[in-house]
Amino acid sequence: MVTQCRYTPCPTLLPATSGHTSSLRAMSVTWTSGLLLSVISYCTSLGDECVLGIVGESAILPCVYSGAEELASVDISIEWRLGSDVVHRSESGEGSERTQIMSYSNRTRLSAAALQTGDFSLQLSDVIREDEQSYDCYISHPGLESSTPICTVCLRVAAHFSSPVLLNEVREGEEARFTCHSSGGFPEPAVHWFLDQTEQHALDSAHTQSTLIPDSGLYDVTSVLLVNVTQDTTVSCAIENLLLNETLESLSYGVEASPVVGRASQAMWMFSTTLCVLVAVLVASAVVYQIKEDYDRKRNSNLHQVVLEEDETKHSMLDMERLDSLTETNV
Repeated sequence: MVTQCRYTPCPTLLPATSGHTSSLRAMSVTWTSGLLLSVISYCTSLGDECVLGIVGESAILPCVYSGAEELASVDISIEWRLGSDVVHRSESGEGSERTQIMSYSNRTRLSAAALQTGDFSLQLSDVIREDEQSYDCYISHPGLESSTPICTVCLRVAAHFSSPVLLNEVREGEEARFTCHSSGGFPEPAVHWFLDQTEQHALDSAHTQSTLIPDSGLYDVTSVLLVNVTQDTTVSCAIENLLLNETLESLSYGVEASPVVGRASQAMWMFSTTLCVLVAVLVASAVVYQIKEDYDRKRNSNLHQVVLEEDETKHSMLDMERLDSLTETNV
């Protein structure tokens, strides 16, 4: 909502005559000061108008004055303040802009035509958590400074949470444990759990913890749900940012935990164990068989070698006997 300022112009002054020059000068000064006082006196605010800024984005602090044409001939300055400190200052005479708070340096600006249009809205870029404050806009004139702001605007800051990540841990005979995590958001969120697409209210078994990140002032949130699952169940969680009216839901997990599944798991474990034992027996048998085969082969080889050596010995003896026979015959 834009804050509008009301202004009632002064009555039109009659043309001056040459006999009233000094009086005209005095009236001119009085008129200029009176004009500024009229602006301040008749400018009303709608109260603390709150606007929403998103962390990392730009926000507009609105302030529009409807009687800007009466200020065209007056050197004025526009100041946005945080308490007594100047967040942004623009001067019509110098056309310059400045700030007294370093954290706002190079992050604030007014429209180039602000003094002509009366749109004194302040643009604040790269919003951070610490920007959540109440800001006042003042108009001042050399020698005269307003004590009442023409606009007061509060800035509320929010940040988007990351999409929640859902992890599950299911153990046979124990409660299923589901962990939902999201980070980088503000303000502190509400966490909702759903079983079979139905929200579970006031779950005693759900524990949620939100932690402020020191550097950014944003929240990390972790919620843990312990629940007995006895049938095919779909579980999901949602992170709700009430200030942004934004809800992010996790992907659902289908959990199957029933007596049949339990028996199947036990049978699978027994089958796996039996198979491992059988494989071990077969491997051991194969090793023993291989060792026996190697031993028999080696033994047979040794026996064959002995037989060959005996045959060679017999052949040698026969050859010697034949040689001796031939020798005796020749003699």
